[in-house]
Amino acid sequence: MFDPTIFDNLKVVAEGAVYDLDLEGEILITNRMDQIDLAKLSRYYAVTFRKKDEGDNSVHGEFRIYADVHDLSAEIMEIAEQSIGCQIEVVFFTTVKDPKKDCEAIQSALLEIWGDRPSITQEISYHYDTHTPVKMKNTIFLKFDRKIGEAQVDDLPIMVDYMVGSIDHLNELKFARR
Repeated sequence: MFDPTIFDNLKVVAEGAVYDLDLEGEILITNRMDQIDLAKLSRYYAVTFRKKDEGDNSVHGEFRIYADVHDLSAEIMEIAEQSIGCQIEVVFFTTVKDPKKDCEAIQSALLEIWGDRPSITQEISYHYDTHTPVKMKNTIFLKFDRKIGEAQVDDLPIMVDYMVGSIDHLNELKFARR
């Protein structure tokens, strides 16, 4: 009989929380990935969404779950270890005009919502073109310093709700900067 892994169980709960919000009309799912890397024997799941009433240029959020060969094999072989579980990462995609000012405002807003629990990093990138104004992309990573297991499964819908609140707040900041 097939016994689902921690990864499978967390994925189902996270996916359900996101798809429920999509079904309710609050968000629009724009991308979904479910990958197995046979070279590294790892699993990866990501679902990307934005607010339904905002356009394609609005802030997008992505919920990611990772499990590597160590996590999967330790679970399958029933090795009792506290570090068995999955890595969770929350990512937001937006644009900025003034990186110093805008990134500080974004950092402050996310710390207000998420607290000090995840580490927050922002990565600015842009395509160089002498004929058009520079549009800088900001990819914001929220990383949690511990693995998530089935004992924390109830936290996943709450994290998705925090993501929706963060997207709302970041959209307000973005459109205030125009």
